[in-house]
Amino acid sequence: MDSQENTPPPIPGDWVKGIVTRTGPWTVGDLWVDWDAKRYCLKVTDAHCNAVGGMHGGAMATFLDGQVFVYQDPQASDSHTPTISLHVDYLAPPVAGDWLVAEVVLVKTTRTMLFSQAIASVGDRAMARSHAIYKNNAGKDFR
Repeated sequence: MDSQENTPPPIPGDWVKGIVTRTGPWTVGDLWVDWDAKRYCLKVTDAHCNAVGGMHGGAMATFLDGQVFVYQDPQASDSHTPTISLHVDYLAPPVAGDWLVAEVVLVKTTRTMLFSQAIASVGDRAMARSHAIYKNNAGKDFR
């Protein structure tokens, strides 16, 4: 039997496994990416949840940080985009077993910055929204 790490999400899309949250011991783990639809997801586990059973705010912020990666070439050597600013509005807590999907929009690019926003949802229920600014190390338009 496949583990959750090897089983694609039960959500329509062209999902590819990709580990993109190399943020240390607080990482949210493996993500699945739908490159064409500019979205990514993870299966919420007990490790993501707080004492009352909802996804911890820090885990949600970590999940949403770096969201602009879905607009980059996954093979590019210049893909690191340090976060300048991240704002998260927490709307409802996902729970263990939920598939949390972030749909990302690249709002604007400049030679030095990237501006994006995302809605993180479970099914048709919005869990969080965010907007972020990243340093554009490549100095190019990622669209």
